[in-house]
Amino acid sequence: MTNALARLLEIAPAPDEPLQKDWGHVERRLGVRLPADYKELIQVYGGSNWDDYLYVLEPDCPNRHYDLVTWARHRTEDLEDLWEFEKKPAELEAEGTLVVLWATHGQRGVPLLAAPAGP
Repeated sequence: MTNALARLLEIAPAPDEPLQKDWGHVERRLGVRLPADYKELIQVYGGSNWDDYLYVLEPDCPNRHYDLVTWARHRTEDLEDLWEFEKKPAELEAEGTLVVLWATHGQRGVPLLAAPAGP
């Protein structure tokens, strides 16, 4: 468990049952390898709303509003178009690196993660 997740668990107890995901299947569908700390966060908390501000997206979330796969399908092109107006970060210059929307906070912007392509 990462230190950040351990600290989060101290202030926000997790639901009773950890989520089980077929991460290989999810990553093949998305075309990216998701970071281990993101997968750990989802296994503990799932798709969730934090203080009516941060909405963490979960692959195949039962609540369609928090479904990472749906958001990725609709936002991938929009995220790629972002670099027409913004300087692309160096971390995204590697061949096959994709931007994945992992959470949102309304109209003010989106937290993103860079993930290497391929499961």
